[in-house]
Amino acid sequence: MTSSGASKWVRGAASRFASFYWDSGLSADVPALAWYLVAACAPLALGLAALATIILGDAPQAEMVATRMARLLPRDVRDQVVLLVLRTRRDSPLFLAIAIGAMVWASAGATGVIERAESRLLGVPRPGVIALKLRHVSLAGGMVTLISLMAIAATEATHLRERLGVTIPSWSVSIGSALATVTLCALVYRFASPRPIVWSAALLGAIPATLILQITPLVAGYYARAVIGRTPVTLFLVLGGLLFTCYLVAQGLLIGAGLAVEVNTAGDAERPS
Repeated sequence: MTSSGASKWVRGAASRFASFYWDSGLSADVPALAWYLVAACAPLALGLAALATIILGDAPQAEMVATRMARLLPRDVRDQVVLLVLRTRRDSPLFLAIAIGAMVWASAGATGVIERAESRLLGVPRPGVIALKLRHVSLAGGMVTLISLMAIAATEATHLRERLGVTIPSWSVSIGSALATVTLCALVYRFASPRPIVWSAALLGAIPATLILQITPLVAGYYARAVIGRTPVTLFLVLGGLLFTCYLVAQGLLIGAGLAVEVNTAGDAERPS
């Protein structure tokens, strides 16, 4: 390829991405999704921990799952949240119900942004307010249940591995996490809109979303290690890191949703009417 040909290809790719990301309105959806993700951090951690303790009961793994879920919260409140959930499982079932309800309600806002973006790109009429909210809540409930089951399964596998003394390569854990993320993203993209998109399109959209979601914790980790304990305004920098992390996650989820819709639309155009 000549230099002029390469330049035309770069300009064409940039133009296609601008049309895909900005002209379609996805860029305007990113701040809304990022805000809902920030707002859902605490309810999600608390609700997942509560759901895990209900499923596992008094098993030792319940504390492990609760601790893992509490990592979403600031370091100073992690232990308190774990103790709160574990101690009130029997004494205050109402608290656990409120925690799970808050988790699903907060997560419904995030799934709602993805549904709105997909419905707009597909040109699908959206149902009424009540039916739409029930759809968002149902989708969020299904997703957080799957996430909880995955976290419990991972904890059970870790516990069994420690008891048997089996060493599992880190790359296999990474592959398993990536496959689970692809599955979750594909399910969200498939069923978010009132008109479901085909599985192949949902899976293709889930791939770039998964790549971004897998890279984001690494970026957030490097940022946290760079700022924690090195300045008197650490709290504000940590909050900034949380916002940036949620912004990256929102970018990945919406880029994946846009790609899934684009592939689905292209497939519809090729199918005979």
